[in-house]
Amino acid sequence: MAFAGRIRHVRAVRMLLASLGILLALTGVARADDGAVLYDRLCLACHGAKGDGRGPAAPWLWPRPRDLTTGELKWQDAAATIRWGVAGVMPGFGVALDDAQIDALVAVVRGFAGADASKPARARAVPAGTGDAERGATLWAEAGCTSCHGADGKGETAAAPYDLTAAPLRRPHPPGGEADAAYRSIAWGVTGTAMPGFESALSAEDIHDLVAHVRTLQPREAPIAPGPIAPAAIAADQAGALTRAGYWPGDAADPDAAVFGGAIAPQGEPPASLAPAQASLSSKQCARCHASQARDWAGSIHARAMSPGMRAQLSRVKKPASLASCLRCHAPLAEQRPAEASFDAALQDEGITCAACHVRGWTRHGPATVSASLLPLPAYPTRPLALYERSDFCLPCHQLQPRMAVEGRPLLDTYREWLTGPYMPRGVQCQHCHMPGREHTWKGIHDPETFRQGYRLETITARGRAGVVSVRARLWNVGAGHYLPTTPTPAAWLEVELVDRAGKPIAGAKASRRIGRDIVSKPSGWVVRRTRGSRRAARSRSPPAGRTAGSPRRPTSR
Repeated sequence: MAFAGRIRHVRAVRMLLASLGILLALTGVARADDGAVLYDRLCLACHGAKGDGRGPAAPWLWPRPRDLTTGELKWQDAAATIRWGVAGVMPGFGVALDDAQIDALVAVVRGFAGADASKPARARAVPAGTGDAERGATLWAEAGCTSCHGADGKGETAAAPYDLTAAPLRRPHPPGGEADAAYRSIAWGVTGTAMPGFESALSAEDIHDLVAHVRTLQPREAPIAPGPIAPAAIAADQAGALTRAGYWPGDAADPDAAVFGGAIAPQGEPPASLAPAQASLSSKQCARCHASQARDWAGSIHARAMSPGMRAQLSRVKKPASLASCLRCHAPLAEQRPAEASFDAALQDEGITCAACHVRGWTRHGPATVSASLLPLPAYPTRPLALYERSDFCLPCHQLQPRMAVEGRPLLDTYREWLTGPYMPRGVQCQHCHMPGREHTWKGIHDPETFRQGYRLETITARGRAGVVSVRARLWNVGAGHYLPTTPTPAAWLEVELVDRAGKPIAGAKASRRIGRDIVSKPSGWVVRRTRGSRRAARSRSPPAGRTAGSPRRPTSR
């Protein structure tokens, strides 16, 4: 039996973007405002609402997302960057966007710097030629490449941007275009970095030779993503406390931060314009108008966020700051905090109740579009926010801080897994899978059927000459936009057991493996017993004819 430590994504998903009540297909002719809509769904998470690189995902990323307001783009050709992405840094969105939509996004990107979006920069053509890797190795030292990239390309110098041997070339390029991308970087440099252009110092033949040498240094496959958080990102978070559990981490000046960037203040006295049912924070009153959503919520994990078990755990938390951090996600309202004068024990029992996500100062917040079945209420204060239809709405409570990483990965790393996976560049947000049709069930690993829909199981059996039967099993992630499972708990196990012709288990022919990270708490801190990124193999074997089965083979690494 064998399976990858990280269950791999194998299915691409196409999606529709919802904005202002209009469904925007990811294929087809772009409307005049497609760029803004697409930017909100695909780019804001990293580059921020103002394009300054201070999006909610930025604290977990290194290098930091580019500040688009400077107009200084590393590779100038914004369309190529959007289409093909940057290996190990930024996904390519060409899998889902057509040329018109990419051009609309380019206009938004260039507009942040006040540039003339009607005249986008385009990549120069690479002259034809083939290189000699052996001669390129000699030029590597003669041209001074070792001063930044090192003799072996590992970049173990202060000026090196990244390790050339650890990941494919970053410069945006289509599949099979690695050589041309390397040529462009060597010939014309990389804007905003220490990498100069060598076109005036080297001939085209020399540059092709250097390209051939660089290609020998680089791996042919991208590393499993997401890898560990960069030490620089962890250090920055430790130094500046860039993130706080339960708080939206984007720019404090963004509209979303005013609602979700800090602790929820007491609602205060309800305005006289609200009817009695509206002037309540209880989900029971919300259910009178939002019956379907309330029924969904009542059976969800969110509704049970303050279960008796959670209460027992919180009773052992002695530090006020730590307790407040836990409550920020499990009972977010001020009225649910025992220390507040407005504390309501019954409301605390509701856990992540309706008002926790939707009510601030008695103003209702939600997505831009509402159900057509709801009658308009002129005295009912509402405020639409695009955040409700983006994955970073879920980030505060489904992603732990970089400084809390264990061996480079936080115990809760769901948002970052989505951010670097195949769903994000296709615009598929958390809400598409966990709130289809705006249902409020949030089904996930706790629901057996949902979990079964997330994987595909393959088995291979073989009988050796001695009569030994071996079974190998592989699991593939075909339905989750993040690792499956995404957290150390709840645990998922794969078990294989051989049976005889009568269907009875064969003694000793059984093996089981835990899927995902196996982490335990010790006095010294969290310890990883087996990391998700490693591959594990084990076999379940039947004994050969005439022999008694022994214990299953010990799992081995490969």
